[in-house]
Amino acid sequence: MTIRRIDDCLSTREGRLFIEECDALDLLRQFESPLFVFSEDQLRRNARRFRQAFQAGWPDAEVVVMPAAKANWLLAIQRILADEGCGCDIYSAGELTAALDAGIEPGRISVNGVPKDAEHIRRSIAAGCRITVDSLEEVDLIEAAAAQSSQPALVRLRLKPVLADFIRHSDFVAEGLAPTDIAALAYKGGLTFEQVMAIGPRLLQAPNVVLVGFHQHHGRHKRTTRYWEAQMTAYAAEIGRVCRALGGYRPLEIDIGGGFAIPRDPFNAATNYSEPVQYAALHAISKALSLLGARPRYAVMARLVDTITGHPNRRPAPTIETYAEVCTRTLRRELPKHGIETRGLTLQLEPGRALHGDAGIHLTTVKAIKRTTTPIRWNVIVVDTTEFWFTGGRYEHHLHHYLFANKTDAPMTGKADIIGRSCYGDRLLPAVPTPHVEIGDVLALLDTGAYQEVSMSNFNALPRPASVLVTGDRAALIRRRETEEDVFRRDMLPPHLAR
Repeated sequence: MTIRRIDDCLSTREGRLFIEECDALDLLRQFESPLFVFSEDQLRRNARRFRQAFQAGWPDAEVVVMPAAKANWLLAIQRILADEGCGCDIYSAGELTAALDAGIEPGRISVNGVPKDAEHIRRSIAAGCRITVDSLEEVDLIEAAAAQSSQPALVRLRLKPVLADFIRHSDFVAEGLAPTDIAALAYKGGLTFEQVMAIGPRLLQAPNVVLVGFHQHHGRHKRTTRYWEAQMTAYAAEIGRVCRALGGYRPLEIDIGGGFAIPRDPFNAATNYSEPVQYAALHAISKALSLLGARPRYAVMARLVDTITGHPNRRPAPTIETYAEVCTRTLRRELPKHGIETRGLTLQLEPGRALHGDAGIHLTTVKAIKRTTTPIRWNVIVVDTTEFWFTGGRYEHHLHHYLFANKTDAPMTGKADIIGRSCYGDRLLPAVPTPHVEIGDVLALLDTGAYQEVSMSNFNALPRPASVLVTGDRAALIRRRETEEDVFRRDMLPPHLAR
């Protein structure tokens, strides 16, 4: 059998897609379509690569990898990361429960987010987690909970260093072409220097509260390592500035957050900033052609439409090792400039998409094909999944790499919109190359391990699909498929509407 490797966990064999040693088509036969599939071995490989790469660049102290639970908080996934000695970046009380139930060491749990309610803070302190202070209002709640706890409240201040040295446009679609430094300032996370100084001295003096260090997170604004060098340079300067203002305070740990890119990097790949100009030109041409009548107009428009083709990102992102080298080298260079000794300073990081993303794929089956030949040529392939099961990716305008799992060696002779099953437009892949497609063919969307499964909704009252974990040649259900009863389980009728 000829095996062609796609990456560490995906391969093709005799025209069929395999994830680790499992045939994708066999998985659908066993667990039904559509289906989320996760690779245990790829998760472990990614966790080890992050730890080893950052530790190699940070010989001064321990490196702690604290993957973002929001990227994938399934219990089985969190248990794997706990086995690997990882910590966890959690945002909500539910994610705290997932991390603790999975067996993650509480001292390696980073409790982030704003706002945090009193009970969430109380639970976090009682468990021994680290609380990242991200608003002035949290301090009263922390002091009150610490006063009632037998455990000290371990807190870090989330800083908001200004990225004045990086002004390329942000990839976050919400900000469009805004400079990254402005987009980062507009984000709700983090405390300005003035806000830090309003609460920092108070936290240092508060009974049963220990300020252990600092945190920062700007997210996935840009894939380039230049962005990370600018972040670490600004972060080091802000740490030094705060420490001086706090009378020579010395942190025990610093957390650099996350936002590293997935290797194939689907982030914002669906956005083409030249599209408004192209469509304006198309509209102008269309109006001009209308003077010639419908038939010649459509003849020209059909030729123009034939030139439209969508492609996922073709340039790989930097590797984990490259990100690690840039971050650690920059911090070790910049921190001493601001009076911060790196020896004995624990380094923490919170990768989400880069750790989980390429450990997951989504399998979906072709259910209908619509071919338009006149007055223009356009093909539509309808599959049994929906963009509402990729909410995180749709928000970030992902354009995923894809394969037809039963036709991996087939030539790409066609082009089509690949459409989901909801009543929205549900355009999953716009005008992409395809092989000759038939009903029952299986589409695999790659890099769906982060933010996709955990952001699904029940739009159109659709029961959400199952998730399975592949370990070598074995597959196990880790989240069952929903039923209609599950979808309506929370609904209640008030007495006057009951029959």
